Amino acid sequence: MTNISTVILAAGKSTRFKSKKSKLLHDLAGLPIIAHVYNIAKKISGRKIIIVCNKYNIRELKSLFSDCIFVIQKKQNGTANAILAAKPYLLNKNFLVLFGDVPLVSIRSINKLINKFKNNKSSGSMIAFQASDPFGYGRIKIKSNKVLKVVEDFNTNNEEQKIKLCNSGVLLVKSNLFFKNLSQIKINNIKKEKFLPDILEIYFHQNKPFNYILCSEEEMLGVNTLDDFIKIDLIYQHNLVNKLIKKGVLIINPQSCRLSFDTKIEKGVTIETNVVIKEKVKIAKGTTIKSYSYIQGTIIRENCSIGPYARIRPSSIISKNVKIGNYVEIKNSIVGNSSSIAHLSYIGDTEIGKKVNIGAGTITCNFDGKNKHRTIIKDGAFIGSNSSLVAPIIINKNAKIGAGSVINKDIPAKYLAIERSKLKLIKKN
Repeated sequence: MTNISTVILAAGKSTRFKSKKSKLLHDLAGLPIIAHVYNIAKKISGRKIIIVCNKYNIRELKSLFSDCIFVIQKKQNGTANAILAAKPYLLNKNFLVLFGDVPLVSIRSINKLINKFKNNKSSGSMIAFQASDPFGYGRIKIKSNKVLKVVEDFNTNNEEQKIKLCNSGVLLVKSNLFFKNLSQIKINNIKKEKFLPDILEIYFHQNKPFNYILCSEEEMLGVNTLDDFIKIDLIYQHNLVNKLIKKGVLIINPQSCRLSFDTKIEKGVTIETNVVIKEKVKIAKGTTIKSYSYIQGTIIRENCSIGPYARIRPSSIISKNVKIGNYVEIKNSIVGNSSSIAHLSYIGDTEIGKKVNIGAGTITCNFDGKNKHRTIIKDGAFIGSNSSLVAPIIINKNAKIGAGSVINKDIPAKYLAIERSKLKLIKKN
């Protein structure tokens, strides 16, 4: 954490995104888009974060980030005006400007920017990138290795259009000089608003030019349209997958799998095709997650086999050497070491001990229409196929349940319980 405040610009109306809710709130690998930016700001500024928003998204943003200061930009007439709205909270400070719809920016690049700012005792520093296709970006003109000016794309001449060094909009400044210079920015004749990059030329003519660092073009991609979001999502997933592969996780078909921002997988794990791993998942070494499995809010310990087509829902713990087979759903349950739920079962609100076998088609009936109840199955128990366990219930150690039984009472240890109606054979006429 530094003595730098951060301003996150988030006042756009998301009109090009064509969604009922703000683009900033759409899920990117388990977090709203803007939350990725907030997490960077949090590492830099702690509680010194100002979010400039609009009257339509302020309520939802406040619910996400209760420790921030919120300022409404009443009229969406440019980034210069957006930062001006935050001025009362930035006087006599150094501050960083980030964008709520640019979620791939890395803490590494921001720290590099901060070091450039401090080491050169700059009035301002900014992030630039080399664009593969600079169309639409502001072009940076350099003189003596300092920033002379930024020319917006619609203002470029033929020579300036060839420039590939582009403006990210991310900058770090000393507030007093910044706001003094901000007042000198003129309204653009074409767009009828004040453009923040115009301030760079003002600094240059004061002999206090900005310096810059370079980062990748990918980091500076912004979300304006659904196509932008899909592109950024693919990049983010690619980055998550590559980190795990380098760590020693075998992902059979990386393009077919989805991970979350907080996925934790140890080396020696195998992930087969079309696996979805949502938030709050930890998977220990030696485990295989088979194809088409969906996991969320779960801890999976060593040497387990999960799937194919398994669904494990939040608040579940799968212990060592467990087999969870095809078409098994588990919710809010603990499965003990070396137990097996091989196929076609629903296990909800349940505690399963060690070396328990759950036969195909078994259901824990945990909901009575008003309340959820727990099922406890102790070590060594054997549950026959197509059994229904009506909670609350305890199946004690080494008890056995006959196939096809409906059990609604506790079963003592080492007992066999069978509940079936008598078979009737009726001859047809």
